[in-house]
Amino acid sequence: MNKKCLIIIIMAIASAICFSSTAALAMDYGCTLTPGYWKTHSKYGPAPYDDCWTSIGEDRAFYSSGQTVYEVINTPPKGGNAYYILSFQYIAAVLNQNCGASFPWELAGEALIFADTFFSTHTPDSPLTMAERAAVIAAAAKLAIYNSGLIGPGHCDD
Repeated sequence: MNKKCLIIIIMAIASAICFSSTAALAMDYGCTLTPGYWKTHSKYGPAPYDDCWTSIGEDRAFYSSGQTVYEVINTPPKGGNAYYILSFQYIAAVLNQNCGASFPWELAGEALIFADTFFSTHTPDSPLTMAERAAVIAAAAKLAIYNSGLIGPGHCDD
């Protein structure tokens, strides 16, 4: 996917957020942290351990990737590997939810369900069509908006 397409997708998501119901926002609680926070606050450090990791476990297998959750969140998406781009945001979103951050299902629930289904049927080496890759990148963008606090309860103070 080129940068222009990604910008259009992000703008479409942002538009949906701007015109969403404020009633849903009134029910927000907790706060979110980015994937960068989560990958450094596991039992492996280097930052202090965040016990929210116990909800999924760093050493648990990540679907059929052949890697642990910790290994996946720390794998750079070489060549723009969509699997790792999505997994980075998905793991953070799950940790945020499990640690008490409300999740705006009406705005990002589809992305979370899509990611779970995708990881259940793909590996990091699975070939993707252009349309499949675009869908994976769009889901990752939506989860990134949640993890960074632009939708949902907002970003935690670090």
